[in-house]
Amino acid sequence: MTKLHITLAAVAIAFAAPLSAATDDVLPSGSDDISKYRDAGAWSIYKDETRGSCFASYKSEQGAIVQFGFTKDEGTGYLGLFSQAAAEQNDNVESAFIANGNLYAGMAMGTGASLEDGYNGGYVLVNNPEFVKDIEAGQELIAFPETPQTYIIDMRGAKAAVYEVRKCTQELGS
Repeated sequence: MTKLHITLAAVAIAFAAPLSAATDDVLPSGSDDISKYRDAGAWSIYKDETRGSCFASYKSEQGAIVQFGFTKDEGTGYLGLFSQAAAEQNDNVESAFIANGNLYAGMAMGTGASLEDGYNGGYVLVNNPEFVKDIEAGQELIAFPETPQTYIIDMRGAKAAVYEVRKCTQELGS
């Protein structure tokens, strides 16, 4: 898997470029005004009145919590990954995940909203418009590849969740 390490390093460098402040503003925060919008299968959709956007949240069979959301133009998205096994981190940590067979990497930052007690993790910002399509495809998601905390998450049903996140965000913007 040395090839994966080289690829991870190259992708991490590409995503290390700073994203705009508007992009950072899309990430949910514990102090935001967040309420449940509705369910889409196993996914819960939340509206974030503070940010004017919505996100989806799912708890996998392995106990990991996955969240995703994206900007209105879908040019930038984020994936939140949280686990009881993850150590609490105050610094940004280089992270990677594979969605629909495509590798994404970036700096995981902060802890998120709507999490259960005892969960740690963070968000990875993704400035790639293919991200939303890969989540929508509903294949498996492999979080933290090549680490002891690797999670393989079944993303079936994510298409309906993406639809509801779009709809919820559109309603907040009108």
